[in-house]
Amino acid sequence: MRDDMHLTALTLDHTDDFHRWVENKESVKYSLSAFSLNRDRDWIRAYIKSLLKNEKTWDRVIVCDRRNIGYCGLSDVSPNNRSAEFYILIGDDEFWGKGIGTRAGYEVLNYGFSQVGLHRIWLTVSSLNIGAIRSYKKQGYIEEGVMREAAFRDGVFHDKIIMAILKSEWHNKSMQPIANTTAD
Repeated sequence: MRDDMHLTALTLDHTDDFHRWVENKESVKYSLSAFSLNRDRDWIRAYIKSLLKNEKTWDRVIVCDRRNIGYCGLSDVSPNNRSAEFYILIGDDEFWGKGIGTRAGYEVLNYGFSQVGLHRIWLTVSSLNIGAIRSYKKQGYIEEGVMREAAFRDGVFHDKIIMAILKSEWHNKSMQPIANTTAD
């Protein structure tokens, strides 16, 4: 694991980075369907603007070795239910399989439970995305169910797994935040 990984706020200045990430079709293979289409910088800029206006999201860029390599955060934050959905995209495949997604996930969980006061953080993941499933289990997520044949990629339907972690389970894990994460 790298020691200089940190999260920073997503801004319109990240448009070119974001465009580079979604142009890598392997990196978005199991991500939002909208990213599977060819997208120009104007579409990316509009997408980032929509994220920045959305009060129910917390969007961060993953920085490693002084490079912007992806983004992660919380969406659909529900103050009433004290829950949110976790998402992550590491668009720079040079950084895959190095534990960076797991570290970023720990930091998002720490923020959600410690700063926002969430009770539950959940996600969906493609059943074919074995590395992501392994990372989520390491972070403490537990499988709650399966959405059968909910995604269509490479001409084939596949399942999406629903996973979640509760605040009480997070504290039982005694995971510590990354010291150099920047918050806004």
